[in-house]
Amino acid sequence: MAESSHDKNTSQQRILSSEQEALLDLYIQKLDQFFEDVKTSEKIQVEIETLHLKRLLTK
Repeated sequence: MAESSHDKNTSQQRILSSEQEALLDLYIQKLDQFFEDVKTSEKIQVEIETLHLKRLLTK
């Protein structure tokens, strides 16, 4: 029996190998973690600056 048009489209649309997809997933996870770390760092920096300003204002 011949392949259906859906099966042909699915096989033609695959751009990355399974190994490349796994690497891309890992890269995206690392990138997400990096941006979470940056957001956390920014929050800490804002807190430090706020405390510093409060100290200046109370002197």
